[in-house]
Amino acid sequence: MNTRHIFFEELDKLMAKDKDVIFITGDLGYSYMEGIQQKYPDQFINAGCIEQSMIGIVAGLAMTGKKPYVYSTVPFLLFRPLEQVRIDITFQNLNVKLIGVSMSGFLGTTHNLLHNKEDINVCRNIGLKYYIPMTNEAVAGIIKKTYKLNTPVYVRL
Repeated sequence: MNTRHIFFEELDKLMAKDKDVIFITGDLGYSYMEGIQQKYPDQFINAGCIEQSMIGIVAGLAMTGKKPYVYSTVPFLLFRPLEQVRIDITFQNLNVKLIGVSMSGFLGTTHNLLHNKEDINVCRNIGLKYYIPMTNEAVAGIIKKTYKLNTPVYVRL
């Protein structure tokens, strides 16, 4: 089982016990999230391809007490909306979990990391706590751990 499946298994558990957990996707990942969408339609948002606005939406949700988990490819989660991540989420220390997916090169440079530390350098520069779990067990543990944090977090799958 790959790390994305483990993430969605853990997210399912969180959504079942906490109605404030909201999942937002930037219009991707349907082979992984169909069960989440069907089981929790009131906790699921497909924001589409509006990366900057998606970050503004989750910041607003976090300010009202919701616990958003934002799922997209790393470039569309961190690089394209960097100003919004920096100002709307990190500077305000909002409880938003950014879940970045590394696409392994098959969709070209617009959908992939150019080098393994590119996203980590961005996180360091804006003061965003980050995790890069390498095993299924690590993913499960990090999702459980970060749920308990009331701060912004980035997790690369």
